[in-house]
Amino acid sequence: MTLSEIAPDAHIDWLKIQGFDEKQALRVKWLSKDMNEHETYMQDFMEVFETLELWGPSSKEDTSKAYSLLTSHPTHILEIGCGKGNSTITLANLSKAKIIAIDNEQSALVQLQLKIKQHNLKGSVSAQCMSMTELNFGADKFDVIWAEASAYIMGVEKALANWQPLLKTHGFIVFSDLVWLTDNPSQDSIEHWKNDYPDIQTISTRKSQIEQAGFELKHTFTVSEQTWQSYYQPLEKRANELASERVNSQAILDIKNEVNLYKSRLGEFGYQFFIAQKK
Repeated sequence: MTLSEIAPDAHIDWLKIQGFDEKQALRVKWLSKDMNEHETYMQDFMEVFETLELWGPSSKEDTSKAYSLLTSHPTHILEIGCGKGNSTITLANLSKAKIIAIDNEQSALVQLQLKIKQHNLKGSVSAQCMSMTELNFGADKFDVIWAEASAYIMGVEKALANWQPLLKTHGFIVFSDLVWLTDNPSQDSIEHWKNDYPDIQTISTRKSQIEQAGFELKHTFTVSEQTWQSYYQPLEKRANELASERVNSQAILDIKNEVNLYKSRLGEFGYQFFIAQKK
């Protein structure tokens, strides 16, 4: 087993000792890569993603579906790992809530700020550059915590435990996470996610963890195949564009290999939305 599997917090501390800042350390944990030339890797990785609208499988339709499953109308929402803010804008249009959207990537927040201005949402949405590991908002502040494709960066169990106190009584956490959708995945899927996301779990395991963290799971559903295609097709195109310029780029090779797995094995795994209420 790797250090990231045995002791994820120790893995992050070790990465910091190697010269990563916290933002990079969290990304490396996300990618589960052991890199000697991490600066080059991260530069290539970000060059692929910086021009892409989506940084993970996400769609207006799935966000709207998850929101519709809430049993009350929130007045205060905290979105964690908002990226460029596609789900943020959807939530703002669906609700009358005050939304705080956080991410630790300033370049993404710049794009969100432009969208806030474009949609005239300055009075209801604020964007803050902040680590998901240091949310100093105090207890019982939010009706809903929203985290699409981001909780796994911190670790789902740790995220649930750390974020639960931020919610008001009977508040909701809504998050999406990569899970196994079959009890018998192919060996190449197992090997890939063992390296890239060691904490991938079944839906039933995530349900147990949600309940152990003090929540009651109300609804869960798998994101659509169209949502995946909307994410990985532009990603594949961008990686191919840069591959000729970065012939020996390990980051681009890793991305292309992952896209190939999406295309061949999607259905064995997928992103699952979980809508859970604080007990």
